[in-house]
Amino acid sequence: MRWVTYLSPSGGAERVGVLDDGDVLGSADPRDLGTLLAAGGQEVERVYRQAVDEPVEIIMEPEARVCAPTSPTAPVSVRTDRSSGKIAPELIVGVDDTVPSTARTARIGVAALAGADDAACAYTPACLWLDADEAPVRLSLGPVVTTADAVPERPLGLSASSEDRELTRGLVLCGHEWLRDGPGQIRALLTVMTPPLEEGDELFVEVEELGSFEVRIGSRV
Repeated sequence: MRWVTYLSPSGGAERVGVLDDGDVLGSADPRDLGTLLAAGGQEVERVYRQAVDEPVEIIMEPEARVCAPTSPTAPVSVRTDRSSGKIAPELIVGVDDTVPSTARTARIGVAALAGADDAACAYTPACLWLDADEAPVRLSLGPVVTTADAVPERPLGLSASSEDRELTRGLVLCGHEWLRDGPGQIRALLTVMTPPLEEGDELFVEVEELGSFEVRIGSRV
């Protein structure tokens, strides 16, 4: 199952939707995605089927304004090859949100969303933006959240490129202990880092099987 959180064109509120055959199918369920996942697999399956069979609205995927998958109230745990830390909830954004012009590098990987038993039940691409002092300025999540049953057990390839030039490439294992049983309702494992970036650089991020996105540093569009 593949999910998104998006701004509904009917009123502008955030809504959970199902991604199906290139369309976003809006769900009638009022819960955010984090709350829905915490309700357990059977309830997630029921809401998914309801959205597929009776969507409240249908939007072509490229036209959907994607938000962060869920809005955490507690800091989000992140881990790199060198350290671990926590990202303040107000820094968590979707991939259609602005990345500040102060961003100078990005660490890329995967975030896990916890389910009813606090174990990982879904995954999404993650990109931590750091300033010149390596302080976090944003953590971009999304655009798509994929449930664990649809994620391969093998390591997934991930990459970042700019202007058709590959900047970095690596692997991430969604079954990694940190993602599977780590702290918090959201935790991110960031396995690769870009070279230095500048304002105006457009970064294309792709995580195999989980999705891709493109964002321009400092852009307000």
